[in-house]
Amino acid sequence: MVFALVVAACSDDVPVSTSGAETTTTTAVADSTPPTSDEDRITVAALAVGALVRDFNTFGSGHRFTEVLIQSRIDPNAGGKGRFTADPGRLLTVTEKVAIEDALVDAGPYRWIDDPAEFRTEDLLPLIEGSAIIGVGEVVFDLDGALVPVSLWCGGVCGIWLDLRLVYDGGDWSVVGPEGPMMIS
Repeated sequence: MVFALVVAACSDDVPVSTSGAETTTTTAVADSTPPTSDEDRITVAALAVGALVRDFNTFGSGHRFTEVLIQSRIDPNAGGKGRFTADPGRLLTVTEKVAIEDALVDAGPYRWIDDPAEFRTEDLLPLIEGSAIIGVGEVVFDLDGALVPVSLWCGGVCGIWLDLRLVYDGGDWSVVGPEGPMMIS
């Protein structure tokens, strides 16, 4: 965001000479606006998924799932707004997948899945006992940083859907916590 102020004299008279005339320009540049590049979008999505699995999973920090099953498509149902009717979104790119894998390096075993329904029993239990299905929605940038809709399903009465806030400070992105509505089962 750039603001400029130019001060000049106005009158109906045409000046005879402009030599020695002064123009004052003041420019204020706001450097707190977070970047919004494709690289930043990938970074914040991966950081949010890692934080969800490690810290915002309703079991407490330090809990480890037997296996983390990550949806290979954008999950438009992720986040705290409670939609649950949208079809799966676009496929995640190789770069997005690698960044998410890097963010989950210390979270235990994981794998990519195409259809979450294939990993749920008819009575809504995880097919793999102790596993969790992870979804990530499209990142939304704003003046405060980024919001990343995420979801974690671990059974018919086990899951969380929320938006994680990330801020940009000192050249790095960091997760500061949930923002807005959330659903917990």
